[in-house]
Amino acid sequence: MEIIEEFFIELIFRRIIVGVFGYYTLLAFYKVTNNREGLKWLEEPAAHEGEEFGKGCLISMVGLISFSGVIILIAYLFY
Repeated sequence: MEIIEEFFIELIFRRIIVGVFGYYTLLAFYKVTNNREGLKWLEEPAAHEGEEFGKGCLISMVGLISFSGVIILIAYLFY
């Protein structure tokens, strides 16, 4: 039973919230600001582990911030 719970927690929080909100928020930000270096950095695979870790941390932080903003906006609109 714990494996199923861990699977759904991983799927919901890590993949959907952090991955989708973080990656696509950064992608939209780089496209709106016409930042070609940022787009290239986001699209290309990392050269070494440290760079991949940094990219993952940035995407995770942006994902959590943008998800929190969406939840606050939804709560504000409904109340």
